[in-house]
Amino acid sequence: MASMDKRRILIPLTIFSMFFGAGNLIFPPFLAIEAGEHFIPAFIGFAITAIGLPVIGLMAVERTDGLENLSSRIHPAFGRAFTIAIYLAIGPCLAIPRTASASFEMAAMAIGNDSRVLSIIYSIVFFSVASAIAMKPEKLTKVLGRITCPLLLILIAVLSIGCFSEGMGSVSFPAVLRYADAPLATGLIDGYQTMDAIAALVFGIIVALNIRELGYRSKKECRHIEAIGGVLAGAMLLAVYLAIAMIGRFAGSHGLIADNGASVLSSAALHAFGRTGLVLLAVVFIAACLNTCIGLLSSCGEYFSKLFPEVGYRTLVIVFALFSAIVSNIGLNLIISLSSPVLSLLYPIAIVLIASAFLPAPFTLWSSRLAVIAAAAVSVMETAGMRVLPLSGTGFSWVLPAVIGALVGMLIKDSKCKDM
Repeated sequence: MASMDKRRILIPLTIFSMFFGAGNLIFPPFLAIEAGEHFIPAFIGFAITAIGLPVIGLMAVERTDGLENLSSRIHPAFGRAFTIAIYLAIGPCLAIPRTASASFEMAAMAIGNDSRVLSIIYSIVFFSVASAIAMKPEKLTKVLGRITCPLLLILIAVLSIGCFSEGMGSVSFPAVLRYADAPLATGLIDGYQTMDAIAALVFGIIVALNIRELGYRSKKECRHIEAIGGVLAGAMLLAVYLAIAMIGRFAGSHGLIADNGASVLSSAALHAFGRTGLVLLAVVFIAACLNTCIGLLSSCGEYFSKLFPEVGYRTLVIVFALFSAIVSNIGLNLIISLSSPVLSLLYPIAIVLIASAFLPAPFTLWSSRLAVIAAAAVSVMETAGMRVLPLSGTGFSWVLPAVIGALVGMLIKDSKCKDM
């Protein structure tokens, strides 16, 4: 039993590895610079939506035995369509290709060569490694939990300590307008835009596989381990986000102001380590993006292999990897421009579904349905440019309609919706 308990630490390490990608690296340092003297409330807001939502999302998926079961409570047809849309959007249509393109940009900066030929070679090697590891999704704790995650944490620690050892500079940097007016709310929005709550919905299936691989069988025990693992992974994310944000504070105090998070980290690494710092940062990005890519390939392969068993998991992983390799080199900007509105449409629905998994007894099944309908309707309006509701343009205009829908649903008895 003691050895079994020791193996539980692999679960939070694996969860952390899958979540922590390029986007997670670049948000905190840029927030630190833009928030200026309002850093603390801004960071608190960021942590709530960038850490709290994903952790709760993992619990919601485990609690309902999968994303499709969770979303099918609204309607079976909706559940299938929404689940497919989530997997495609967070998988080969956007997030998986970006893991290669983002990490290549940092590698190219370190070596001073961003040629198209090198980009193609990099994507082939990157996706070959990722797909090879993803071939055994139930074994990810052995790679992500024991090897790549500890490596990533060590590299981030070296980068952080190197910057901190230089000491803070004397330059003061005031908050930009959006943080000066509402730092907490702006931090909430920035954390919300990491899209990690959606990632939590697709990662849940792989986390459950790895928990069972460790020898746990009962649903109650698996849920408990996943909940504890999610909380511990959240604590790790908090610590790493704070360390990276402080690198942003370090950069700002030395006048190394940049126009995005990647530039902030590059400037700080170059200042603290010279050219070696860029190499270190590139390795951090590659490790983080590889972990996320493996998790996404595994999750997409696992789900679609259940829809198309005649194709098979391994074939699907290869197909997703090939498609992502092509997209990462050709037309990525177009894919992002098409996918971003889709993600903006799906994200509010995903959050409402996560919340619905924990609704107490006074709320009915209709509460979940009406809340989702309201959130979806507002999201369609926002995506179409019809921003007429309170909080329009912030990413949260769907909240009040969803709450109203949930409350109205309490007036409808569950028995009336069983035929739907």
